[in-house]
Amino acid sequence: MTLRTLSFNQLQIRVFTIIVMLFTAVIFSYRFFIQIPQLEATMLKLSERELNSMIFAIKRINKPMVTLNYDYAVWDETFEYVLQPTSKHSLRYLVENFLNDTFIRLEIDGVFILNSQAELLYSKGFHHKNEHALTFNLHQFGTFPENRVLIDTPYDGKKVLAKTGVVSTLSGPALYSSTPILLSDKSLPSNGFLIFIRLINQELVNEISQFTATPVVMTPISSQQEAKGLKDWDAEVELTQILPFSQRVIRNTKGEAILKLTLYHTNSQAPSIWGIGMISLFFAMIMLLITVYLLLSGFIIRPVQRLARNIKAMDKKQKYKELPKNYIITELRKISFHFNALLGTVQRQNTLLSHQVYVDELTQIANRRAFELHLATQIQLLKRQNIGFTLILGDIDYFKKYNDTLGHLAGDEALKEVAKMLEQHFKRAEDMCARFGGEEFIMLYSDIPFAPLERKLSEILQSLQHRALPHPSSEVSDYITVSFGVCQVLPMPNHSYQDNSFITGKQITEMADKALYQAKESGRNQYYKVTITANDIPSDNKD
Repeated sequence: MTLRTLSFNQLQIRVFTIIVMLFTAVIFSYRFFIQIPQLEATMLKLSERELNSMIFAIKRINKPMVTLNYDYAVWDETFEYVLQPTSKHSLRYLVENFLNDTFIRLEIDGVFILNSQAELLYSKGFHHKNEHALTFNLHQFGTFPENRVLIDTPYDGKKVLAKTGVVSTLSGPALYSSTPILLSDKSLPSNGFLIFIRLINQELVNEISQFTATPVVMTPISSQQEAKGLKDWDAEVELTQILPFSQRVIRNTKGEAILKLTLYHTNSQAPSIWGIGMISLFFAMIMLLITVYLLLSGFIIRPVQRLARNIKAMDKKQKYKELPKNYIITELRKISFHFNALLGTVQRQNTLLSHQVYVDELTQIANRRAFELHLATQIQLLKRQNIGFTLILGDIDYFKKYNDTLGHLAGDEALKEVAKMLEQHFKRAEDMCARFGGEEFIMLYSDIPFAPLERKLSEILQSLQHRALPHPSSEVSDYITVSFGVCQVLPMPNHSYQDNSFITGKQITEMADKALYQAKESGRNQYYKVTITANDIPSDNKD
């Protein structure tokens, strides 16, 4: 029996066909069993982060209202209003603090003040965007007993707890923040509750969409059956499959689902087995097997592995950076693009949060926390490199009278002007001017001798005189003046410091505060200076 002979062309065609079939089977197997699962895992992680960013956005948007609610509730003026709601002082308190502009500036839509018997003393509704009056009845606890949850967290004498959540109102669902009303020093029991609300409307949903970088849609729930199987908005759930959108519900004080939030994911469907890259690769392989192999290795396998390695390494080290954008595969390029977009959103949010942590919101200079970190660094420089420094504590003279005469808004503007003027005298990187709290400012000069320090202090006082901000209620001048307490910390000549007696930032600040007291006792609008060394700690200032 003779074997059938084949021509070279026939053999070449058959071998080529077998290689094409095997190669095609390998390619499709790899894409189906390895590449697509990797892509789906990456897309699921991105979808989870988008969902978490929506949760973060809601909390982030609600946080300023909670903070402002606390500031207004734990305040002597509010406490006194509840004690005498009909007095002339109380009426002035309402007029000064709850103007329409206040609602617009604080981005709130309703204010309620109740006494300790849950009786309404004051309420006002004003839409901070549309600027029209609103009517609310959430304080009618007889009709809506479930709303008593707003005032069921009294002050326990230890920690002030603000209650937050969602409540149903005549104007629709709203975020609320409720805080017990206390004196600023919390020396007396709470005598009521202060409640702020902000309506959950399209404007708020648009803010959420800006955080998530993906569309978010809010729809009301008409039947509890619609919310069946849906998780609450703040529930952390691990996604198991790629979906075009995720849905969460918002519940009111009664526990009823009232709103449905739908977040549309960037990657709405699993990658197709027939991608543009696959088709291009398939036809390129027919023309040249070697070219196909190189394309497969260089443009599919390695990029996917690199993408997975990059994401895994970033997730492990918690250090995130942009992914490369030069992928030839459409799905990889989309993932890279949207990952980088989401990363940029998170980085901008972190930058914004860092700014809010270390910068005073009103004056836009450093705040107390930033100064304490800088002071700790200066103390280490003193200890390790024998570099001295000077701490200055300033207080605006008769500022309470200024507020009482011209109002808190004028007081805020005065604080901004004084802060701007003071900061101009602290230009070096190692110097700092910060707001210490209220009308007090705290400053630091690093490594400054006595004569330049005296000149700097005189220049600051002259700047205040030159600026001449009017102060009709001051007892020392017709313009705003500042008294300064100065504590100059000198290095030890022999650089011999004892750890157990080394001065602390708190002690230096206390000595500057005592110097400030002496400046005020001496007539204000001046400075009083004390000089110490690092181990020169007065006995009454030891921690």
